Amino acid sequence: MVPRFSVSMIKFNFKANINTSGTAIDKKGLKIILIVFSLFILIGIAMFVGFWSFAFSRIDYIQNANVERYEQKKAIAALPVLKCVVYTDQTITSPASGEEAALYLLRVGNVKSYIASSEAHYGQYRTYENFDYNMVARYPKGTKLSINGKLYPIDFKLCIMDSLGGGETHFTKDIYSAKAHEKYDIRVYKTSENLKMDALRNLHPWIKDYYHSYKGLKNILVQEYVFKNGDSVYIKGKIEHNKIVPFVEHMLYTPSTLSDNQ
Repeated sequence: MVPRFSVSMIKFNFKANINTSGTAIDKKGLKIILIVFSLFILIGIAMFVGFWSFAFSRIDYIQNANVERYEQKKAIAALPVLKCVVYTDQTITSPASGEEAALYLLRVGNVKSYIASSEAHYGQYRTYENFDYNMVARYPKGTKLSINGKLYPIDFKLCIMDSLGGGETHFTKDIYSAKAHEKYDIRVYKTSENLKMDALRNLHPWIKDYYHSYKGLKNILVQEYVFKNGDSVYIKGKIEHNKIVPFVEHMLYTPSTLSDNQ
C-alpha cells in the first residue's frame, strides 16, 4: 500500500503591511528614506563629476596659457632691435639707487614660489622672479637717442630692452614690496621699501594691480637700470615718420591669473 502525502501550498502575501516582528511598516517613512538616500547619491555623483570637470578645465587652461606665453616669448625675441646711444646734457635722479641718470629703465615683476618636484629638492619651497616684457622709461626733457648717427627725440614711457645690448650691466638696485597677507617666505624674500614703491604706483600696470586690486599681485619687484650720457641701450622698436616707435607688449598672462606653481 503506497502512503499518500498531502501537500498544502504556502501563500505569500507581498502586500502585507507586517514586518518580521509583527509590527506595521511605515511605508511613507520608508519612501522618504529611499528618496533622501537617492538624492545624496545623485548629489555625490554631481559633485564628483563637477570636481573633475573643473580640475581638467583648469589643467587645460594652464597648459594653453603656457603654450601662448611661450609663443609670445618667441615672437618678442624675433622683433627688430634699435641700437641706440643716449645723448643729453641733463640728468634726473633714479628712484631706487638715487643715481643721476640720463635715462633709467625700470623692470617690473614679482616673486613666486612653488613646491619642488626634483629629486634634489623634493617637497621644498622654491622661489623665482617673473618679469613683464615692458619696462618703464624715464629721462630728462630733451633727451635724444642716436641711431646710425642720427638723433631722435624720446617721447615714450614704456619699452622693451633687448638683452643683446648688454643693458643688464647697467643694473643698480631693486625695490621690493610685499603685502601683509603674502606667504611668509615671499614676504621676507627682500626688505620691503614701501615708500619708494608707493612713488611708482602709477607707472606700470603690474604696480597698479598691486596697489589697487586686493585679489591681484601680493608682491612687486622693480629692478633699476641707469644709463649715463653716451651709454648704449638696445630696445625693440622701429623708426616711423622720423620717430622712434618702441614695441609695447605686456606678458599675455599676468602672475595674478595663473596658479603659484606655474
